[in-house]
Amino acid sequence: MKTVVKDVYVVKPYDPNVFDCCVYLIDTKSDDGLILIDAGINFEPIQEIEKDGLKLEDIKHCLITHGHLDHFGVCFKLKEYNKDIQFYAHELDAERIENKPTEPPPNQIFADFKYEPVKITKKIRKDNEILKFGQLEFRCIHIPGHTPGSVAYFLEIGGKKILFAGDIPGIAINIGDGDLEQYIRSMEKLLALHIDIMCEGHEDITQSAERVSKFIKGYLNFNKDLNSVVLENPHDIKTLSRLTLQTYELGWYSLVVDLCNYLLEIDPRNSDASELLEKAKKQNPPKTEYIKSLIEENFKG
Repeated sequence: MKTVVKDVYVVKPYDPNVFDCCVYLIDTKSDDGLILIDAGINFEPIQEIEKDGLKLEDIKHCLITHGHLDHFGVCFKLKEYNKDIQFYAHELDAERIENKPTEPPPNQIFADFKYEPVKITKKIRKDNEILKFGQLEFRCIHIPGHTPGSVAYFLEIGGKKILFAGDIPGIAINIGDGDLEQYIRSMEKLLALHIDIMCEGHEDITQSAERVSKFIKGYLNFNKDLNSVVLENPHDIKTLSRLTLQTYELGWYSLVVDLCNYLLEIDPRNSDASELLEKAKKQNPPKTEYIKSLIEENFKG
Protein backbone atom coordinates (compact mmCIF):
# COMPACT_ATOMS: atom_id res chain seq x y z
CA MET A 1 0.00 0.00 0.00
CA LYS A 2 1.07 3.55 -0.64
CA THR A 3 1.03 5.96 2.31
CA VAL A 4 -0.79 9.26 1.82
CA VAL A 5 -0.03 10.56 5.32
CA LYS A 6 0.53 8.57 8.51
CA ASP A 7 -2.29 6.02 8.95
CA VAL A 8 -3.92 6.89 5.60
CA TYR A 9 -3.23 4.57 2.67
CA VAL A 10 -4.13 3.93 -0.95
CA VAL A 11 -5.37 0.34 -1.19
CA LYS A 12 -6.42 0.45 -4.82
CA PRO A 13 -4.61 3.19 -6.79
CA TYR A 14 -5.75 4.76 -10.03
CA ASP A 15 -5.12 2.60 -13.07
CA PRO A 16 -6.21 4.02 -16.46
CA ASN A 17 -6.38 0.48 -17.87
CA VAL A 18 -8.82 -0.84 -15.26
CA PHE A 19 -12.37 0.39 -14.84
CA ASP A 20 -12.75 0.59 -11.09
CA CYS A 21 -12.61 3.23 -8.41
CA CYS A 22 -9.72 4.00 -6.11
CA VAL A 23 -10.02 2.64 -2.58
CA TYR A 24 -8.50 4.25 0.50
CA LEU A 25 -7.89 2.90 3.99
CA ILE A 26 -7.56 4.71 7.31
CA ASP A 27 -6.20 3.02 10.42
CA THR A 28 -7.99 4.57 13.40
CA LYS A 29 -5.48 3.05 15.86
CA SER A 30 -8.49 2.34 18.09
CA ASP A 31 -11.22 -0.21 18.70
CA ASP A 32 -12.88 1.18 15.55
CA GLY A 33 -10.27 -0.66 13.54
CA LEU A 34 -9.85 0.05 9.85
CA ILE A 35 -12.00 2.26 7.63
CA LEU A 36 -12.39 1.89 3.87
CA ILE A 37 -13.44 4.74 1.64
CA ASP A 38 -15.43 2.97 -1.11
CA ALA A 39 -14.81 -0.66 -2.11
CA GLY A 40 -14.96 -0.76 -5.91
CA ILE A 41 -15.88 -3.78 -8.05
CA ASN A 42 -12.64 -5.80 -7.70
CA PHE A 43 -11.95 -7.40 -4.35
CA GLU A 44 -8.42 -8.71 -4.95
CA PRO A 45 -6.62 -5.38 -4.29
CA ILE A 46 -8.36 -5.10 -0.92
CA GLN A 47 -7.11 -8.55 0.05
CA GLU A 48 -3.57 -7.29 -0.50
CA ILE A 49 -3.69 -5.33 2.79
CA GLU A 50 -2.82 -8.56 4.57
CA LYS A 51 0.61 -8.48 2.91
CA ASP A 52 1.16 -5.23 4.86
CA GLY A 53 0.29 -6.84 8.18
CA LEU A 54 -3.34 -5.70 8.36
CA LYS A 55 -6.36 -8.00 8.68
CA LEU A 56 -9.51 -7.99 6.55
CA GLU A 57 -11.60 -8.76 9.63
CA ASP A 58 -10.37 -5.48 11.15
CA ILE A 59 -12.17 -3.47 8.45
CA LYS A 60 -15.07 -2.34 10.62
CA HIS A 61 -16.41 0.58 8.57
CA CYS A 62 -16.88 1.41 4.89
CA LEU A 63 -17.76 4.96 3.86
CA ILE A 64 -19.42 4.94 0.43
CA THR A 65 -19.12 8.15 -1.57
CA HIS A 66 -22.09 7.59 -3.90
CA GLY A 67 -24.46 5.11 -5.45
CA HIS A 68 -22.62 3.98 -8.57
CA LEU A 69 -21.75 0.28 -8.66
CA ASP A 70 -18.04 0.81 -9.30
CA HIS A 71 -17.83 2.40 -5.85
CA PHE A 72 -19.73 -0.15 -3.75
CA GLY A 73 -19.89 -3.34 -5.83
CA VAL A 74 -17.84 -5.63 -3.54
CA CYS A 75 -19.12 -4.32 -0.21
CA PHE A 76 -20.91 -7.64 0.30
CA LYS A 77 -17.53 -9.41 0.10
CA LEU A 78 -16.33 -7.45 3.13
CA LYS A 79 -19.10 -9.08 5.19
CA GLU A 80 -17.50 -12.48 4.59
CA TYR A 81 -14.60 -11.35 6.80
CA ASN A 82 -16.50 -9.19 9.28
CA LYS A 83 -20.25 -9.78 9.45
CA ASP A 84 -20.61 -6.74 11.72
CA ILE A 85 -18.99 -4.26 9.33
CA GLN A 86 -20.91 -0.97 9.16
CA PHE A 87 -21.71 0.82 5.90
CA TYR A 88 -22.33 4.56 5.47
CA ALA A 89 -23.90 6.44 2.55
CA HIS A 90 -26.18 9.38 1.90
CA GLU A 91 -29.88 8.60 2.18
CA LEU A 92 -30.51 9.80 -1.39
CA ASP A 93 -28.23 7.08 -2.84
CA ALA A 94 -28.83 4.39 -0.22
CA GLU A 95 -31.66 2.60 -2.04
CA ARG A 96 -29.49 1.44 -4.95
CA ILE A 97 -26.90 0.06 -2.51
CA GLU A 98 -29.50 -1.78 -0.45
CA ASN A 99 -31.28 -3.39 -3.42
CA LYS A 100 -30.41 -5.43 -6.46
CA PRO A 101 -30.68 -3.49 -9.73
CA THR A 102 -34.14 -3.76 -11.29
CA GLU A 103 -32.85 -2.76 -14.73
CA PRO A 104 -29.75 -3.80 -16.70
CA PRO A 105 -26.66 -1.76 -15.78
CA PRO A 106 -26.25 1.27 -18.08
CA ASN A 107 -22.60 0.42 -18.63
CA GLN A 108 -21.73 -2.88 -20.34
CA ILE A 109 -18.71 -3.18 -18.07
CA PHE A 110 -21.14 -4.10 -15.29
CA ALA A 111 -23.40 -6.34 -17.39
CA ASP A 112 -22.25 -9.63 -15.83
CA PHE A 113 -21.49 -8.30 -12.35
CA LYS A 114 -23.37 -10.21 -9.62
CA TYR A 115 -24.13 -7.69 -6.90
CA GLU A 116 -25.42 -8.69 -3.49
CA PRO A 117 -27.03 -5.79 -1.58
CA VAL A 118 -25.80 -4.63 1.81
CA LYS A 119 -27.71 -2.73 4.48
CA ILE A 120 -26.63 0.86 5.10
CA THR A 121 -25.96 1.07 8.83
CA LYS A 122 -25.87 4.85 8.95
CA LYS A 123 -27.66 7.00 6.37
CA ILE A 124 -26.21 10.48 6.11
CA ARG A 125 -29.07 12.98 6.16
CA LYS A 126 -27.43 16.34 6.88
CA ASP A 127 -24.68 18.30 5.19
CA ASN A 128 -21.53 18.49 7.34
CA GLU A 129 -22.66 15.59 9.53
CA ILE A 130 -19.76 14.29 11.67
CA LEU A 131 -18.73 10.63 11.93
CA LYS A 132 -16.35 9.82 14.79
CA PHE A 133 -13.99 6.85 14.81
CA GLY A 134 -11.46 6.72 17.63
CA GLN A 135 -9.85 10.17 17.71
CA LEU A 136 -10.73 10.87 14.07
CA GLU A 137 -13.63 13.00 12.84
CA PHE A 138 -14.93 12.76 9.28
CA ARG A 139 -17.09 15.58 8.01
CA CYS A 140 -19.64 14.34 5.47
CA ILE A 141 -20.01 17.01 2.80
CA HIS A 142 -23.03 16.56 0.58
CA ILE A 143 -21.96 17.29 -3.01
CA PRO A 144 -24.88 16.43 -5.31
CA GLY A 145 -24.41 16.82 -9.04
CA HIS A 146 -22.88 13.53 -10.18
CA THR A 147 -25.56 11.68 -8.19
CA PRO A 148 -28.18 13.10 -5.79
CA GLY A 149 -26.46 11.56 -2.78
CA SER A 150 -22.78 12.10 -3.58
CA VAL A 151 -20.71 12.70 -0.45
CA ALA A 152 -17.10 13.81 0.05
CA TYR A 153 -15.48 12.84 3.35
CA PHE A 154 -13.27 15.52 4.89
CA LEU A 155 -10.59 14.57 7.39
CA GLU A 156 -7.93 16.65 9.14
CA ILE A 157 -5.01 14.43 10.07
CA GLY A 158 -1.26 14.89 10.33
CA GLY A 159 -1.66 18.64 9.88
CA LYS A 160 -3.30 18.14 6.48
CA LYS A 161 -6.81 18.68 5.14
CA ILE A 162 -7.68 15.56 3.16
CA LEU A 163 -10.74 15.09 1.00
CA PHE A 164 -11.99 11.69 -0.17
CA ALA A 165 -14.06 12.94 -3.06
CA GLY A 166 -15.56 9.94 -4.86
CA ASP A 167 -16.04 11.15 -8.42
CA ILE A 168 -15.46 14.83 -9.13
CA PRO A 169 -14.51 14.09 -12.79
CA GLY A 170 -17.72 12.10 -13.22
CA ILE A 171 -20.28 13.38 -15.71
CA ALA A 172 -22.47 15.94 -13.96
CA ILE A 173 -24.63 17.30 -16.77
CA ASN A 174 -28.42 17.39 -16.85
CA ILE A 175 -29.04 13.77 -17.85
CA GLY A 176 -29.53 10.62 -15.78
CA ASP A 177 -28.22 11.11 -12.23
CA GLY A 178 -26.56 14.40 -13.15
CA ASP A 179 -27.54 17.94 -12.21
CA LEU A 180 -25.22 20.67 -13.43
CA GLU A 181 -26.50 23.47 -11.19
CA GLN A 182 -26.14 21.30 -8.09
CA TYR A 183 -22.68 20.24 -9.22
CA ILE A 184 -21.58 23.86 -9.62
CA ARG A 185 -22.71 24.68 -6.09
CA SER A 186 -21.04 21.53 -4.77
CA MET A 187 -17.69 22.35 -6.37
CA GLU A 188 -17.83 25.91 -5.08
CA LYS A 189 -18.38 24.47 -1.61
CA LEU A 190 -15.28 22.27 -1.97
CA LEU A 191 -13.16 25.12 -3.29
CA ALA A 192 -13.88 27.07 -0.10
CA LEU A 193 -12.28 24.31 2.01
CA HIS A 194 -8.72 24.88 0.64
CA ILE A 195 -7.93 21.17 0.60
CA ASP A 196 -4.28 20.05 0.90
CA ILE A 197 -4.72 16.52 -0.46
CA MET A 198 -7.41 15.29 -2.83
CA CYS A 199 -7.97 11.51 -2.72
CA GLU A 200 -10.16 11.11 -5.78
CA GLY A 201 -12.10 8.07 -6.94
CA HIS A 202 -10.86 7.95 -10.54
CA GLU A 203 -7.65 9.96 -10.57
CA ASP A 204 -4.20 10.03 -9.02
CA ILE A 205 -3.83 11.79 -5.68
CA THR A 206 -3.54 15.57 -6.03
CA GLN A 207 -1.44 17.45 -3.45
CA SER A 208 -1.19 21.13 -2.50
CA ALA A 209 -4.11 23.50 -2.15
CA GLU A 210 -3.21 25.21 -5.42
CA ARG A 211 -3.26 21.98 -7.45
CA VAL A 212 -6.44 20.73 -5.80
CA SER A 213 -8.14 24.03 -6.62
CA LYS A 214 -6.99 23.78 -10.25
CA PHE A 215 -8.27 20.20 -10.43
CA ILE A 216 -11.75 21.10 -9.14
CA LYS A 217 -12.01 24.20 -11.34
CA GLY A 218 -10.90 22.17 -14.37
CA TYR A 219 -13.72 19.65 -14.01
CA LEU A 220 -16.18 22.38 -13.11
CA ASN A 221 -15.50 24.11 -16.45
CA PHE A 222 -15.43 20.74 -18.24
CA ASN A 223 -18.94 19.85 -17.11
CA LYS A 224 -20.29 23.31 -17.94
CA ASP A 225 -19.03 23.06 -21.52
CA LEU A 226 -20.01 19.41 -21.88
CA ASN A 227 -23.57 20.24 -20.84
CA SER A 228 -23.64 23.03 -23.44
CA VAL A 229 -22.35 20.77 -26.23
CA VAL A 230 -24.52 17.75 -25.47
CA LEU A 231 -27.79 19.45 -24.59
CA GLU A 232 -27.73 22.89 -26.21
CA ASN A 233 -25.55 23.19 -29.32
CA PRO A 234 -23.46 20.21 -30.51
CA HIS A 235 -22.08 22.27 -33.43
CA ASP A 236 -20.70 25.16 -31.38
CA ILE A 237 -17.08 25.08 -32.59
CA LYS A 238 -15.85 27.58 -30.01
CA THR A 239 -17.26 25.65 -27.03
CA LEU A 240 -16.18 22.31 -28.50
CA SER A 241 -12.64 23.57 -29.01
CA ARG A 242 -12.46 24.90 -25.46
CA LEU A 243 -13.86 21.62 -24.11
CA THR A 244 -11.31 19.62 -26.09
CA LEU A 245 -8.38 21.68 -24.82
CA GLN A 246 -9.67 21.48 -21.23
CA THR A 247 -9.94 17.71 -21.55
CA TYR A 248 -6.35 17.49 -22.82
CA GLU A 249 -5.09 19.59 -19.91
CA LEU A 250 -6.94 17.27 -17.51
CA GLY A 251 -5.18 14.27 -19.06
CA TRP A 252 -8.33 12.48 -20.25
CA TYR A 253 -6.70 11.49 -23.54
CA SER A 254 -9.25 8.92 -24.76
CA LEU A 255 -11.94 11.60 -24.62
CA VAL A 256 -9.60 14.09 -26.33
CA VAL A 257 -9.29 11.72 -29.30
CA ASP A 258 -13.06 11.35 -29.40
CA LEU A 259 -13.64 15.12 -29.22
CA CYS A 260 -11.01 15.87 -31.88
CA ASN A 261 -12.53 13.33 -34.25
CA TYR A 262 -15.97 14.83 -33.72
CA LEU A 263 -14.64 18.36 -34.22
CA LEU A 264 -12.99 17.34 -37.48
CA GLU A 265 -16.24 15.80 -38.70
CA ILE A 266 -18.06 19.10 -38.42
CA ASP A 267 -15.03 21.32 -39.17
CA PRO A 268 -12.58 19.33 -41.37
CA ARG A 269 -10.14 22.23 -41.71
CA ASN A 270 -9.72 22.73 -37.98
CA SER A 271 -5.93 22.69 -37.71
CA ASP A 272 -5.96 23.02 -33.91
CA ALA A 273 -8.05 19.86 -33.61
CA SER A 274 -5.73 18.01 -36.00
CA GLU A 275 -2.66 19.04 -34.02
CA LEU A 276 -4.21 18.14 -30.67
CA LEU A 277 -5.39 14.80 -32.05
CA GLU A 278 -1.81 13.85 -32.93
CA LYS A 279 -0.61 14.85 -29.45
CA ALA A 280 -3.34 12.81 -27.77
CA LYS A 281 -2.66 9.74 -29.93
CA LYS A 282 0.92 9.66 -28.63
CA GLN A 283 -0.54 8.88 -25.19
CA ASN A 284 -1.92 5.59 -26.62
CA PRO A 285 -5.50 6.16 -25.46
CA PRO A 286 -8.21 3.61 -26.28
CA LYS A 287 -10.56 4.46 -29.14
CA THR A 288 -13.88 5.82 -27.92
CA GLU A 289 -16.99 7.19 -29.55
CA TYR A 290 -18.59 8.60 -26.45
CA ILE A 291 -19.41 12.17 -27.43
CA LYS A 292 -21.47 11.41 -30.54
CA SER A 293 -23.50 8.76 -28.73
CA LEU A 294 -24.12 11.13 -25.82
CA ILE A 295 -25.30 13.88 -28.19
CA GLU A 296 -27.45 11.52 -30.24
CA GLU A 297 -29.14 10.14 -27.14
CA ASN A 298 -29.82 13.48 -25.46
CA PHE A 299 -29.82 16.44 -27.86
CA LYS A 300 -33.42 17.36 -28.71
CA GLY A 301 -32.78 20.30 -31.07
